[in-house]
Amino acid sequence: MTKPFEMSASRRSVLLGTAGLAGMVAMPAILRAQTVKWIGASATPPTDFIAQGLDFFAARVKDLTKGQIEIATHHAGSLGGEREHVEGLLQGSIHVASPGAAILGGWYKPAEVWTYPYLFKNVAHKDKVMTSVMTEYGDEAGAQAKLRPMASIPRMPRMLSSNRVVKSPADMKGFKVRVPETTMWRRTFERFGASPTPLPWPEVFQALKSGIIEGQENPMALTYNGGIFDVNKNFALTEHMMQDNMIVIAEATYRRVSEDHRKALIQASRDMEDALRPKVIADDNRILELVKAKNIAINEVDKDAFRKAIDGMEAEFTHVKKWVERIKTIA
Repeated sequence: MTKPFEMSASRRSVLLGTAGLAGMVAMPAILRAQTVKWIGASATPPTDFIAQGLDFFAARVKDLTKGQIEIATHHAGSLGGEREHVEGLLQGSIHVASPGAAILGGWYKPAEVWTYPYLFKNVAHKDKVMTSVMTEYGDEAGAQAKLRPMASIPRMPRMLSSNRVVKSPADMKGFKVRVPETTMWRRTFERFGASPTPLPWPEVFQALKSGIIEGQENPMALTYNGGIFDVNKNFALTEHMMQDNMIVIAEATYRRVSEDHRKALIQASRDMEDALRPKVIADDNRILELVKAKNIAINEVDKDAFRKAIDGMEAEFTHVKKWVERIKTIA
């Protein structure tokens, strides 16, 4: 018989086992705090600057956190499209996404500001703005949509390819131009005097070839790589929009990490921007020489006339007005 305060061997074994199990449960929790594995996603091939931006960010985060945050990146839409990536952030299945800046408009409507026409003076101004407002923009988007933009992945300006010479809005009267399927894009080209036709990107080449549309607008590299110059022989340097992609994480993910790791995420963001911006500009210059070699007519345009055509358009899109006005204060 066991004495009143003497533990039986079997019970002592059970309790010791339970204590050991508790230690085993606690230990992985400590390790998880030291080494966190995240999933990162892009919709572009690994060779694209968007994918490269995500890869650079992931490598820099790992370095700055001394390996405590590891981001495994997945490209070419292997985890879905950009909207699915954002949904994955909120569900916790993805931790870092790289969507077009305006994609967040589905969750944080003011994000549509990044497709507002002639928001920036030039590429250098765009880059300065993105760095200058990222913290306050991230704070507001994080509070309202539970999604925190961390950095801009640079892209070059959108310009117009066409089968007619375009130098001013007067040349766009009745011009059938493909635009992405958003109200902001449609209204922009209506104000320019064109007849915008919303179409998915995969349908654009055939629509140009068959004459359904006369032109389209995109960064020069995408226009060139998409074979558009086989059917459009004019290229107008309108630079009417400049929409970067963004490194985005869920606000819950951001709040879950330590203050030191938040600082590391911010530093990695700035380092990625600094590294990629000159590379993207250099690549655009390379593409320009390839376009010239195809004997494409490259047309300078009256940007002041185009800007005048969209003057006051923020009154039609009150949800972006605050950010339009804020950006105008940055010289």
